[in-house]
Order: sequence, then C-alpha cells, then structure tokens
Amino acid sequence: MLRYRINRVLVPTDFSDVANNALQTAIAVCKRQLASLTLIHVIENSYFLFQPEAGGAAGSVLPRLIQDANENLASLARELRLEHDLVVDYVVRSGNPADEICALAFHRSTDLIIMGTHGASGLREFLVGSNAYRVVKNASCPVMTIPGHHQWLDFKKILFPVRMIPQALDKYEYVHPIIRMNGSSVMIAGIVKRTNPDGLVEMQALVDSFRKKTAGDNVMCSSEVHYTENVARQVLNISEQEKPDLVVITATLDTTVRDFFLGPYTQDIVNHSKFPVLSIRPGEDAAKEQVGMSAWHTATAMI
Repeated sequence: MLRYRINRVLVPTDFSDVANNALQTAIAVCKRQLASLTLIHVIENSYFLFQPEAGGAAGSVLPRLIQDANENLASLARELRLEHDLVVDYVVRSGNPADEICALAFHRSTDLIIMGTHGASGLREFLVGSNAYRVVKNASCPVMTIPGHHQWLDFKKILFPVRMIPQALDKYEYVHPIIRMNGSSVMIAGIVKRTNPDGLVEMQALVDSFRKKTAGDNVMCSSEVHYTENVARQVLNISEQEKPDLVVITATLDTTVRDFFLGPYTQDIVNHSKFPVLSIRPGEDAAKEQVGMSAWHTATAMI
C-alpha cells in the first residue's frame, strides 16, 4: 500500500464549544501536514419539517439561518487564514448532518474528517447512534473524533488496538503521517476474545508483523496481548490505563444480532472514549461493501 497523505481536512462545526475544541485539533493537524481546511455547517432538517403553506416558518427561517451560518463561517475562515496561514474554505448545507458531511467529504476527496463528539448513552446509543458514529460509519475517509472535555494538539502517544480481522494492519499506513509528524510512540494492543483461545498464536504473529513495520520506520513501539470477553470494553479499559493522545481503530460494522445488543465495537469506542479516536475503514472497496451500495449512492448523489 502507498503511504497515505493528509492533504484535505474537513471539520464540521455547529459553533459549539465541542466543535471549536475539535477545530483546534484540526488546525494543529493541518499545520503539521501542510493540509487545507474546509469548514462545514449543516442546518438540521428539523428546521424545515413544516412547509409554509402548512403553517410552518421554513420559508422565512431557513434562508435566514443559511445567511447567518455563511456570515459566521466567512468570519471564522478569514480569522483562521490570518492567524494560522492556512488555506481555508467553508460550506453551508441543510439536511441530515451526517449525510451532508459524508457527501461533501466524498465529493471533495477529503483525506480526514475531524469532529467533536458529545457521546451518547442509553437506548439512543444503540438504536440511533450519535452523528459522530454515523459519519464514521458512512464516510469515505478516516474520521477523527475529539471528546469535548480536553484539548489535543499533538499525538505523542498512540494506542493501536489490533483484532483478528482482514486487513488489520492497513490502518498503520493511514496513520503513518501523524506518527511521523508528531514523533509518536506506538503501543500495540493485540486483543483476542476468550471464545477463541487458539487465536493467541495468530495474534502474536500479527503483532510481530506490526512491530517489524514500526521498526522499519524507526518508530518507538511496545506491545501487549490481551484476552477479553468484550473487545470494545477492553480497548476502553486500556485507554483509561495508558491515557494515549490518540486511539487508532479499524472501523468495521458489526451487524450480527448478538453484536447489536452487546454494543458494536466501533460505535462503543467512538461513543465512550475519553481520548481522540481515529477510525479507519479497511480499504475503500471493503468500506463500500460494508455500508451497502445504496448508502454509497445516496452519499454520492447529494451534491
């Protein structure tokens, strides 16, 4: 696989503190990677569910919301250009936030989406999911989710969980620009489910393969192998212990009924991590297959 380059970064913003916090991370990434920055604000379709003839105020409210958002983004983009010497543009859309973000990322050939996450809990977490998880699930590029309670401007310590899934090590090539530009150390956490005790040998071979990659790049690396009942929970527990600056996961879509009720791996980590999470899908073709061609065509047809 060719080394991945981060040339175009997309940052969704609703002008909240959480979104502004993620923007600070994006600015730092763009500076190190010499990347351009695109801001997107999506006016949720709840503002125009009712047509004017049905007594709703969409006919007058929506244009005003769009105008206000354009003015706010223009001001923010100008400020970022002057203060940080970045190439910055912006887009305002109306509709479903996750769909609009994914569509723009696809059509702009975005290399990385960076967005804040509030997290989700309870029934909503499993039946609906957060906007952040929807973007992770459907985006055509890696997505970095930033918790809103702390600011991350560099990534010196990276946690790299490894599961026994196809293309498990592909994500290293995607994260390599971040490792190189931050001088990061990497901790590999090989994770084997207790239901598969024979997987230890395979996992050790996978971890050894990963260590050879990092050694070839002169990256400081450590590794551990863990047995667990719940893979996502183990990743979160390791994160709590190690306090990394970034957790890098392969974002597969767990679709079995059992996984749904236990909490899908990717969704559980994105929703609950107290540290930034970089979610990377295992190759473009696999990603298209996972989200389903209908969802893919929906995203490509939206702009």
